[in-house]
Amino acid sequence: MSSRVTALLPRKSMSELERQFLKIAGEELAKVKVGGPTALAYLLDMVATWHCLRADIGFHDFGQSWLIEGNAKNKPTDRLLRDLFGLSDPTPRKAA
Repeated sequence: MSSRVTALLPRKSMSELERQFLKIAGEELAKVKVGGPTALAYLLDMVATWHCLRADIGFHDFGQSWLIEGNAKNKPTDRLLRDLFGLSDPTPRKAA
């Protein structure tokens, strides 16, 4: 008699802060005319990719690395999502 054992995937769960982050992000991105709908689609792709990932990493950290890897192919969308995840470049100081 042989038994088949299947390894379980790590159980993913978002913190309340991450859920609120996504809720507010979705509402705000829906209001943006240039790049907003595409950013929402990429955000959904990001959530799905994070969910199936076996690594034990929080959603926010995963989102940052997902963006750094260049997965948002559209420039306005990439800018919106980088702002959302705190990856936007600070505005350089103007010369005096």
